[in-house]
Amino acid sequence: MRSSITTGIGVLLMALVLEIVLQCLPVSSGLRLEHSSAAMPLSRYLPGQAYVYSHGWALSNARRGATNAQGFANSADFKPDAAVLVLGDSFVESLMLDYEDTLQGQLDRMVGGRVYAAASSGNGLADTLEMLRYYGPRLHPRNVVMLIDSGNLNNLLLPAPRSHNQFVAGPDGVRMVHVDYAESRLKRWMARSALVRYTYYNLKLPDWLSSLRHSGGAAGVGGAAPAARDQVLDYYFAQLRAAQDVVGTQLIFVVDGDRNMLYEPRKGKPTWHGDDRQAFIAQARKNGHVVVDMQPVFAAHWRQRAERLDFLPMDGHWNKVAHGLAAQQVLPVLQPSRQP
Repeated sequence: MRSSITTGIGVLLMALVLEIVLQCLPVSSGLRLEHSSAAMPLSRYLPGQAYVYSHGWALSNARRGATNAQGFANSADFKPDAAVLVLGDSFVESLMLDYEDTLQGQLDRMVGGRVYAAASSGNGLADTLEMLRYYGPRLHPRNVVMLIDSGNLNNLLLPAPRSHNQFVAGPDGVRMVHVDYAESRLKRWMARSALVRYTYYNLKLPDWLSSLRHSGGAAGVGGAAPAARDQVLDYYFAQLRAAQDVVGTQLIFVVDGDRNMLYEPRKGKPTWHGDDRQAFIAQARKNGHVVVDMQPVFAAHWRQRAERLDFLPMDGHWNKVAHGLAAQQVLPVLQPSRQP
């Protein structure tokens, strides 16, 4: 009994020491989300929220920032008559980059301002569709740029996390459902602990435990069956067209390449499932949208410079090189602003 008490006290003291040390280090803070519902089905953070980003156990690539007035990272506050609105997920959010190194930051410098970004980690096609519906009539952007990565297609028919939207396909067609989010007091209280945040965000303990539970499953990248995928994409592009007609904007899709296969064509594991990438590009072009395919751009850059385009193997998000290449490709296809 005495030994157990001594051990327990030792564990508590060690946790206290770790808490004190980690409070002084750039542990990822995480970002608190706004409440969401079917009436406001957007995944956004609290506005004006300061945050800290770092990666892995060593707290590498530490960054500090703050969300804008609308609750998005790496974007100026939104104003009407935008030149460009960039929509997407964590690839656009880019907490691991400084603003000037992001796609939206570089486009803002190139076009002389009025470039904004609305993005949240975990966003899928259903989420960016809702963002276009909401912000399009409010900002009247001349151009809307949507960054599409493999996760958008791989997770097309999977249940959405809280605060996000999902497609539900059935015999009666496709519909969209929002998964409501309300912050719990327990989560807010626990997030004050640097040790808890280090375990959750930097060590990603929940992801590790999840991978152990699914370690016996099938290998490879999952995805929707082609027939279900095409049904959802037909619905998605029809809804995009309706939202686009309301605003009168140009839609530009920036489609990520398969960078794993670029670096190691013989041993690399594809990030895109089957022909998802080709099918999406074909659908977008068929519907009259501009497509910026980054695969040949990335391939040419890799051949010429052998310079990586992301933070792999630790983090698959684009680095500033990839964002810069994308901005260079988007700039020539932008429609000029309505205002001088």
